[in-house]
Amino acid sequence: MTHGEPSAGVPRQVVTRGSLVRGLGALGIASGDVALVHTSLRSFGYVAGGAQSVQLALRDAIGPTGTLVVPAFTPQLCHPRTWLRRDLAPHPDVSAEIPPYDPLCTPVARTIGAVPDLVRSLPDALRSPHPHVSFAAQGPLAAAVVGRHPDAWRFSAQSPLGRLWDLDATVLMLGTGWGRCTVLHLAEYQVAYPGRRSGQWALPRAGADGATEWYDVPELLVWEGDFPSIGAAYEKAGGAMREVRIGDAVCRAVPVRPLVRFAARWLLVHRDLRRGVAPPGWRDVVEADGSLPVRLADGEDEAYPHEETPATRSTP
Repeated sequence: MTHGEPSAGVPRQVVTRGSLVRGLGALGIASGDVALVHTSLRSFGYVAGGAQSVQLALRDAIGPTGTLVVPAFTPQLCHPRTWLRRDLAPHPDVSAEIPPYDPLCTPVARTIGAVPDLVRSLPDALRSPHPHVSFAAQGPLAAAVVGRHPDAWRFSAQSPLGRLWDLDATVLMLGTGWGRCTVLHLAEYQVAYPGRRSGQWALPRAGADGATEWYDVPELLVWEGDFPSIGAAYEKAGGAMREVRIGDAVCRAVPVRPLVRFAARWLLVHRDLRRGVAPPGWRDVVEADGSLPVRLADGEDEAYPHEETPATRSTP
């Protein structure tokens, strides 16, 4: 059973826009906040009004001066050589027929959730330009968060996650576990834990003849496998956060900066991927045990080592 979901046979709680707003208030969410939101709609029980009620409740909680940010990832646009599915019949190369990314039209993957796909489709929402791991945002700081997203080093300090750090944002996990806490990727870019590696990753774009073409960018091999352990350790250590139950869902609000600082220290001590095997689709994989061309601006706390290196440009 997924944490935060009811057991089979137990009546589901009915959740409304109003009860969501009250729950978000109990989490400390207030007008003007910048929040990166991960959601599992079904974890609440039965939401009257579905994804729209959740989106409206989030807007109610952060008010007109707040900014709502969601992951709007599109793994369906990854190169066929990355596919792990074993139920596919032998087939020719179809990479030229995978559509290029369109920030206005490309839907969010179903695994990411209904709420993010709703947010990215709103008339006043903006979406970052990365073909695989875009973020969508709604609110006065939307452009500041998602206006720039280099192709290379997709979850680094140069990405929307870095802007959330700069803005001292909050991560909201509404019925989701630590394994989906995307902001933890920032820590992977900051410290050279044992077994950290980088390589070349393929991205799609529209070709001149109408066929999709692919180009490689330098990228860090990220891994979410120990994110639940990081979250559990953060909770045990008394890290800054609030937790409430909304309907059947366990919901958490965690400030980005202390969480990422903690995660960076944890990775140096506990993560060792030296025996790991790179997933399919990567080229030219090498050890990344030195500095990467990415860095968080953290003038108020030097609790973990920084990598003093110049900024990178995205690969054309």
